Amino acid sequence: MSKDSPQQVEGPKKFQLGHLGSLNQVVKALGKTIRAMADGTIDSQLGARICNGLGIMRACLETATLERLEGRLDELQGDVEQKGRSYGISTNHRAAIGSH
Repeated sequence: MSKDSPQQVEGPKKFQLGHLGSLNQVVKALGKTIRAMADGTIDSQLGARICNGLGIMRACLETATLERLEGRLDELQGDVEQKGRSYGISTNHRAAIGSH
């Protein structure tokens, strides 16, 4: 069999996660790690440690995204208050509701 034969058997697959800069990439890496554990490419104990780290990364990225959204909402709220507009009924403009 020649070296360039398409039927040549390759060695064990190398497990690589790739870039982990976005939430979507981390979620994909979690799935890839779980599949690698299932098919025996990596040891379950190693895979569990990788998944634990990826879970922490995921939580950090989600928190950062939520903080950015909160900041943007605060900016928008400030813009609305400066222009004197209000959307919905704020609590200080509601009529008192008495008991029946």
